[in-house]
Amino acid sequence: MKLRILIIIVLLLTGITTQAQDSLVLRSGEEAIQALLDKCFASEDDAERRDLSGKAVEQLHQLLQFDAAFNYKFELLKNVSSVYSDDNAVRLLTFAVPLNKGKKYLYHGFVMHFDEEDGIKVTRLVDDEKKTRNPQFVDMQPANWYGAVYYQVQQMGSRRQPVYAVCGWDGADLFTNRKVLEQLTFDDDYNAKFGGSFETEHSDGLHRIVFEFTEKAVMSLQYDPRLKMVVGDHLSAPAQYVHNPRYYGPDMSFDGYYYDKGKWHYEPDIDVKLW
Repeated sequence: MKLRILIIIVLLLTGITTQAQDSLVLRSGEEAIQALLDKCFASEDDAERRDLSGKAVEQLHQLLQFDAAFNYKFELLKNVSSVYSDDNAVRLLTFAVPLNKGKKYLYHGFVMHFDEEDGIKVTRLVDDEKKTRNPQFVDMQPANWYGAVYYQVQQMGSRRQPVYAVCGWDGADLFTNRKVLEQLTFDDDYNAKFGGSFETEHSDGLHRIVFEFTEKAVMSLQYDPRLKMVVGDHLSAPAQYVHNPRYYGPDMSFDGYYYDKGKWHYEPDIDVKLW
């Protein structure tokens, strides 16, 4: 009996020691990463920014292999956005590096997926850098990711076959910003896939929705739990500028997007009084 108690105590202490060691490694690692990012953002040379941010991402990738990293806050990484899904199965870490004096952005990111039986899978996201000319019409894999800073991820659909709504920001260029509504799913091996079937005001069957608007405006786009849909500002422009995103902005009306039977449906003119 005494031996059994001693073994339990040793195992508990070993677990506590391992957790403490992991925390020290993660803390030391994030300090080193933020130091690289500080140099990156202080540099005025695009090649150096790419190099330093790439080194930071490589180090972050190594840190994320620790199981403790899934719940580690990474509070020192002030340039990195970290969001969890409401079911606590997905964590997204993303950040943007301005290039060409803000005329474009380079994005870096990771998807972390947690399963009680299979543990944690980490997937690195590689920015397509908008080489895909019409990203609204194609599914995109982690190796050719659309590229955005994600600020919300919401589980939709059934618990057995979850579908995630992901809202993100894309800096576009000096004159416009973008918001993107993505669908994120996982196969049986927890490989991440970006792309779904979206209906919008003007189109049907899009793989994602990209909203582009003037840099002077602010667009809201987020999941509303009361309405059970993603709600965003409706964008419009004066008649003479209807095809120029530099003149688009919120017009005080709101649109909704809800998931049902494998498709995202569009609902115009959401009554804000219902919010």
